[in-house]
Amino acid sequence: MAADDTGRTVKLGRRAVQFPSAELQVLEDCNHLLGDLAALKRELQEKGYLFIRGFHDQEEVLAARQAVLEHIDSFGSTLNKQHPIREGVLRDGCGLGCVPLMEGKNDITHSELVLRVLEGKRPLKFFREFFKDEVKTFDYKWLRAMHHEGFTGVHVDNVYMSRGSADLLTLWTPMGDVTVEMGVLAVCEGSHRLPGFQKFQEKYGNMDAEKENLQGTGWFTEDPYEITSKFGGQWKTVDFSAGDVLIFGMRTAHMSTTNTTHLARISCDTRWQPASEPVDPRFCGLIRVSDSKFGLLSKMTKEEKEEDRLRKERNTVSIEQLKAVWGL
Repeated sequence: MAADDTGRTVKLGRRAVQFPSAELQVLEDCNHLLGDLAALKRELQEKGYLFIRGFHDQEEVLAARQAVLEHIDSFGSTLNKQHPIREGVLRDGCGLGCVPLMEGKNDITHSELVLRVLEGKRPLKFFREFFKDEVKTFDYKWLRAMHHEGFTGVHVDNVYMSRGSADLLTLWTPMGDVTVEMGVLAVCEGSHRLPGFQKFQEKYGNMDAEKENLQGTGWFTEDPYEITSKFGGQWKTVDFSAGDVLIFGMRTAHMSTTNTTHLARISCDTRWQPASEPVDPRFCGLIRVSDSKFGLLSKMTKEEKEEDRLRKERNTVSIEQLKAVWGL
């Protein structure tokens, strides 16, 4: 799916924005650098990400997508029964709480067709060459289907998984063709290294959300313009085709566009690192269930609000309180 260079109004978080535009530019792929390890590492260091077209086998991705959709359909009340399962059309009114939770280590994340993509020969080969080492990927998989009007706010991954290797990388895999309107990742280019982000990284980026007993998502903000107006950088995104991926480090600020369609946006985040380095124990082996829930997991249905009220009676802190303390 080639990027559409005609003007489109999309939503970045809650902001309506023209794409492409000065506020939201088009991601450039780095396929011309494949085979040149030094150039790929320079690209990651300079931009904070690697956008690679055709990284996975397209047919394997589509087979994994179908398996995930069939899993979702087994819950009975998520997909529109007037359409074939393969289309992934959500039922009318499918918002927060409508789509089943799939992330973790479970029957669908570790099904044969899904693992063939997530832990297949291609990512293993790429990361072994990139790290010049044997590699480890977390057992925990962040497999998600984004509901209508759903999105992910601005964050860096380090606040959630900083207890292992400093070389940890995220691999974001969309399961199928995913347009900007369906909710794709957007990165703030340069946010990992630009001088304007120094305090952001020292305060927010170094935070361990669980140790802080942070209440809510762990996102710094839902407003992309708060980032660029305060710290700089450039928001970029693109339409993804089945097989395309985005790789980035723990310090790159990112979020997603909003799913304004009635299609389930299916994607999975996996994490990769050199096998010789320490691993964050929360996401490998016997995965414990934490009382702390961040990102989309913290978004509550009505039935969960009473439970959350009781949780808040403990000594929690909000991101807004921390931002005030940090002077951000």
